[in-house]
Amino acid sequence: MVLLENDRFLTELTKMYERNRESGSVWVTIKRSMLKRLPKRNQLPPPERVFTDPEWVRLVRASDGKKKISTTVDTKAAEKFSRSLSLVQMASMDGLQEIKKPSKKERAKGSTKKA
Repeated sequence: MVLLENDRFLTELTKMYERNRESGSVWVTIKRSMLKRLPKRNQLPPPERVFTDPEWVRLVRASDGKKKISTTVDTKAAEKFSRSLSLVQMASMDGLQEIKKPSKKERAKGSTKKA
């Protein structure tokens, strides 16, 4: 797994979406991490300090089954990175196929046929 800078991660993620546009999937996961060994369970900080503590970072990973990339995002840059990540993901959703739902009349006809 390759640990990249935030901007480089977003460009690699865009390339990964492009490679898998016709067929394939891309998985993106986000979790918080200290990037070091955690203390014992009874020594963890209280929950209200967890999200404001500067030691905690967000670990963002992406994989398409062949290539894995990751980055760390500190607390100060989290909001900006989140917006950029959502823009990349929304731009890549144009290849999705729309599911055609039957109209109410077709659903009503379908339910009478079964009875």
